[in-house]
Amino acid sequence: MDEAREIRQILDVMSGKDKWLVLAHTKPDGDTCGCASAIAKFGMRIGKEVTVGCTDPPPPIYTFLFEDIDCREMESLSDEFTNAGCLIICVDTSNTERAVGGISEAASRCEIINIDHHSDNSKYGSINWIDSHASATGEMITELLSASEWGIAKSEADSLYVAIVTDNGHFRFSSTSARSHECAIKLINAGISLNAIDCELDATLSTNALKLMARAFSRTETFADGLCALFWLSQKDFTETNTTRNDKENIVNVLLRIKGVQIAAMCSEQDDGVRVNLRARVPFSVHDIAARFGGGGHPLASGCTIKTPLPDALSLLRDEMTRYAAPGVHNNK
Repeated sequence: MDEAREIRQILDVMSGKDKWLVLAHTKPDGDTCGCASAIAKFGMRIGKEVTVGCTDPPPPIYTFLFEDIDCREMESLSDEFTNAGCLIICVDTSNTERAVGGISEAASRCEIINIDHHSDNSKYGSINWIDSHASATGEMITELLSASEWGIAKSEADSLYVAIVTDNGHFRFSSTSARSHECAIKLINAGISLNAIDCELDATLSTNALKLMARAFSRTETFADGLCALFWLSQKDFTETNTTRNDKENIVNVLLRIKGVQIAAMCSEQDDGVRVNLRARVPFSVHDIAARFGGGGHPLASGCTIKTPLPDALSLLRDEMTRYAAPGVHNNK
């Protein structure tokens, strides 16, 4: 099925259902938050009853996207959302393990639209629109709403711009394409508030967050002939600086600013192990590194949890990053 037909099919299903549940993926990021927010605002504008659900709350940096939206934390789907009268829309969620529980069981009772740009999407919906060429799922939702008879309202455009720029590094990552900029033009024409969005995303640091970052920066280490870098934070660091894990978001990208570094990792100790955020530059792919520890994501941005104490996790990660960076191992395509 070509993209235009997929979009028309999705819009027809959306139009025919009066109650929507829009689901973001676990540990939500800017793309899934922006997409969920945009679809919720769109649905409410055209007269639908809409709820946004996720296993985790949106990070504070993205809460502005959900003003006046019924946004709920839920571990699993309730009967309220699994009957034939309800439509479930999953955005930026590659598999059911990253979604609210009960998706697989609900598929036999209600329609599920799965919209995603991850190449490893398991196609768990009754309708699956997967486009791995999109730099963000936000591009796909921009095209979806643009193709509708209602178009894109300003508030929806604000949410979609957040989705796109947070996933393609403000148009800096190699995933950025002409299509990315074409979507941005559509959103600018819809009246987005560029300065207000910039303030919401980039003018949010607290002094405590800076102190937390300083601890991570002071532990920066490079290895594998300078191709790899990592730093880490312990639970004690968060306690002593009075910060949360949201305060470390995206600081891993700083490591890629070190000359010669191609693969970067931020390690954060938590109760069930060590959360690892991975970034890379072409031609490397951190998806393979994350997959070795049961994680996943994109070639240039992935994550995983290593379920060992912090010192062991750091050792395992260094070994895997070094192995992967060795000549002839990584994918040069």
